[in-house]
Amino acid sequence: MEVQEFIPILFGSDRNVYGMAIGFYEQYYIKSIAICKKRYIETRYSKLLEFYQDEKIENKDVFFKVLNNIYDKYKNSKLILIGCSDVYVKLIVENKEVLEKKFIVPYINSSLMNKLIIKENFYKTCNEYNLDYPKTIICTKDNYKTLKLNFDFPIILKPSDSVSYWKASFWGKKKVFIIYSKDELDDILNRIYNSSYKSNLIIQEYIEGDDTALRVLNAYVNSNHKVTFMALGQIVLEDKAPSSYGDYDAIIPTYDQKIFDKMKQFLESINYHGYANFDLKYNAKTKQYKLFEINIRQGRSHSFVTLGGMNITKYLIDDVIYHKETQIEYLNTEYLWTFLPKKIVLKYVKNENIKKKIKEMYKKRKYKNVLYYKKDLTFKRFMELKKIDYNKKYKLYYK
Repeated sequence: MEVQEFIPILFGSDRNVYGMAIGFYEQYYIKSIAICKKRYIETRYSKLLEFYQDEKIENKDVFFKVLNNIYDKYKNSKLILIGCSDVYVKLIVENKEVLEKKFIVPYINSSLMNKLIIKENFYKTCNEYNLDYPKTIICTKDNYKTLKLNFDFPIILKPSDSVSYWKASFWGKKKVFIIYSKDELDDILNRIYNSSYKSNLIIQEYIEGDDTALRVLNAYVNSNHKVTFMALGQIVLEDKAPSSYGDYDAIIPTYDQKIFDKMKQFLESINYHGYANFDLKYNAKTKQYKLFEINIRQGRSHSFVTLGGMNITKYLIDDVIYHKETQIEYLNTEYLWTFLPKKIVLKYVKNENIKKKIKEMYKKRKYKNVLYYKKDLTFKRFMELKKIDYNKKYKLYYK
C-alpha cells in the first residue's frame, strides 16, 4: 500500500465496509484497510481493501495488537478508525482515550454511547427530546415470567443490548421477532433467558405498514457538533432472514425537511460527533415517524447516499483531516439502490405505486448495485458475487 495522507481503517467485511471502501476510492482514489474476523462475500477479491484478519479480533488484547501493528507500518499517514458494526464501534468508543494517542477516532464518548445504543436508554432520551417511538415495555430476566402487555398482538421483541445479544446462542435466534401470541412470546423469552443473554429486552407495539413504510436516515455531525449532511431513504424491501432481519436490500432516496430539522436539532443538542443512522417507520395517515433505534455509525445501507451523488466519506474527511466548516447538505435525488436482481424486486414489492415507480426507474436505468462496482469488478469477484442466491433467501423468508 503506497503512502497516503490518510488511511481509513474499516472494521468488518460486509456491505457496509464495501460501501465505505468505494466512497474513499471514488472521492480520494485511495485504498482502505479492513480489519475483520472473516471475509464476507461482499468484500471478497476486492482490490479496494488491504485485509487484516483475525478470528479473535473482538478480544481487546488482539484488537490492540492488530492496530499497533498497523500503526507501526503506516504511522506516517493519519489513520482513521471507522467501525462498520456495533461490536467494533463499542470497542473503539470504550477505548477512545487510549486510541486517540495514535489514531483519529470520530466518535462520541462512552457515556453518551450508552444513552443511545442501549435501546431502553435511547427511549428515555427520546422522551427528553420529544421524539416519537412505539409503545414500549421493558422486559427483564426477573419479570419476564409475570410480564403483562398493555397493547395487542402482534408485537415486536428485540434486545436492548444488541452487542451482548449477538454473543448469545439459542435455537431459533433472530435479530428481531414478530410475535403473534402469548404462548409464542413465553417460549421465545424462555429460550433467550436460558442462553448467556442476561440484559433487558424490548417489547413494542407492531406499527402497521409494509416494507415501504420503513425509513432510514443517515447523517454526519462534525467536531463542532454541527450536522453537515442528512439523507432519508424509503425502504423498498427489507431483509427477512433471521440473522439479518432489519437490514435493507432495496431503497429509494426520499426527502422530508420536517424530519431532517427534527433529527438535526436532536443530534446537535446532545453534542453528537460522527456518523449517525436512524431506523424509523412512517404513518402516511398521521404523517408521523416512529423511531426504532439509532446506530452510532453509518448504516449498513449507507451507500445509497454515496451512489446518489453525496459521497459520505467527504463529510468525515472535511471534518477530521481538513477541518473545514461546511454548510449542511441534503440528499434530494430519486433512483433505486438495491443488491437484488430486477425479477426479485418486482416480484416481492407489494405496494403498486412503488412498483410502478420502480419500473420507470429500470426503464430509465436509474438504479445502482453497490456490489457490482465497475472499477473493482474483476472476473473472479464477479463470479464470487454470482454465488449469492437472493432468490432462495426470498422464497424461504419473504411471505
